[in-house]
Amino acid sequence: MHDASATTIERLYTLLARDFELKPEALEPGTRLEDLDIDSLRMIEILFSVEDAFRITVPAEQAELREKVKTVGDLAGYIDSLVAAQHGAGKGA
Repeated sequence: MHDASATTIERLYTLLARDFELKPEALEPGTRLEDLDIDSLRMIEILFSVEDAFRITVPAEQAELREKVKTVGDLAGYIDSLVAAQHGAGKGA
């Protein structure tokens, strides 16, 4: 269950802090994933949690994902695009 009023980035911060023991004060949209010690294996673990939390499927193109997603804000934007594509834009308000 999640707070429907929480933004994607707020939900992502909660997930990263709770499930991956990242310090909440370190989580900012511009924080680089590599600065959080998120390597490719840890990114896969995070993406599994993201899939569950946001009820989406993340495509398996890891190389493309690494090019697109460099920061926490990039990851939130990527999640938003998948949610829109998979659940339809305009749901909720």
